[in-house]
Amino acid sequence: MKKPLSTLLGCIGTALLLGACGQTSTPTAQTVRQAAPTQIVTVMKPGTATDQQLEALYGGHLITRTDTFALIGRTGNAPALPLQTLGTSNTYVAEQNTGVITAPEKISANGLGVWGDSLGVWGDGLGVWGDGLGVWGDGLGVWGDGLGVWGDGTYNVIPANTSPWQQIGLEQAQNTATTLGRNVTIAVLDTGIDLTHTAFGGTLTPSSTWKDYVDGDATPQDEGVVGVGLAGHGTEVAGIALQIAPGAKIMPVRVLDSDGTGNVDDVVSGIVWAVQHGASIINLSLGADISMTAVNQAIAYANSQNVLVVGAAGNKGNEGLDYPAADFASPLDISVGSVSGQRLKSGFSQYGSSLNVLAPGERIYGPVPANRMGAWSGTSMSTPVVSGALALGLSQQATATRAAAALRASAGSLDATNPLYQGKLGTGQIDLAAFTDQLK
Repeated sequence: MKKPLSTLLGCIGTALLLGACGQTSTPTAQTVRQAAPTQIVTVMKPGTATDQQLEALYGGHLITRTDTFALIGRTGNAPALPLQTLGTSNTYVAEQNTGVITAPEKISANGLGVWGDSLGVWGDGLGVWGDGLGVWGDGLGVWGDGLGVWGDGTYNVIPANTSPWQQIGLEQAQNTATTLGRNVTIAVLDTGIDLTHTAFGGTLTPSSTWKDYVDGDATPQDEGVVGVGLAGHGTEVAGIALQIAPGAKIMPVRVLDSDGTGNVDDVVSGIVWAVQHGASIINLSLGADISMTAVNQAIAYANSQNVLVVGAAGNKGNEGLDYPAADFASPLDISVGSVSGQRLKSGFSQYGSSLNVLAPGERIYGPVPANRMGAWSGTSMSTPVVSGALALGLSQQATATRAAAALRASAGSLDATNPLYQGKLGTGQIDLAAFTDQLK
């Protein structure tokens, strides 16, 4: 089994409801994994050196390569790194493929009293969602064309999300951006998604674009038991993005295990894969305590290909963001914190001068495996709200640069309601109505 890295998922609470449409078969995925390299070497500007030359020089195997960098994996028995590189422009950074793992909290920001055992809050689920048919339908009428989503100011797909979606002007935005994200692909690098969930009917990219770096196959199924570890996290994240931009396509790329941890080399490979297979937006609802050159190089590569990258701020509640969001350097990268329904920074949300915007992230509902629905809290949930918003903008024919700039500029300041955090909440809470109006 691969040794986990410092990839902290940005979610802090989950409450499950009963199954909506019954069990469906789950794709079979390989469970045999190759050992992860103990060290990764990021080679900048590999130039004309062949793959074999790079492997021989750095004593490892090539993991991924672009025009701007190459990633070499080394084991503990690899020879010492060379003193000389392949040329004056060819430099490298060697880093351990390990890190400090911080498990995400398993309860909401307000403690156990909010979720309880889930039964005390939601009853048996039947009184809320019935048999689920009104929620998911066949997956096409709900998520695909967006028709009938809003009625009398209620978000009919998932009524419990009406308040947070009203808070950011989603109904108006979807009425303006009537393309609803069509022809835009959002790559979700996460725990995978439930490929059989009816919420994703007709919304996924072709299977040739799917990738599972955890199991080493092409079936990025969200595995594990929901409620144990972070199983279901990627399914929820993808479902939130589709609520914002129901016409967008989701590219599932599994880089995290069901416990919510992964390896830096897998995250880097996942970013490169997503770029090279047509993603317009990469959603990173994950983070780490340390900066990694390899991840930053992968994000820079994505930006060089005009791909937007959206990252979670983190859930420790302290000043300073998790990485890679803390390292975002391009106008095409957006770091996201969480805001409450009272326009207050969520208690769990990290903040600081490098934070760009905030979006709702408390008790946001979405699909979880086995055709069920769940409510999660965390900056992981805020992040796909922004990814979906950017998809709306891109489908209005905005460039990536213009969409990112308009999203920041249209946000509403939160300084008045958060005096202790003035200047540390970016441009404020996203306003999708104003955002899509700017892009008309």
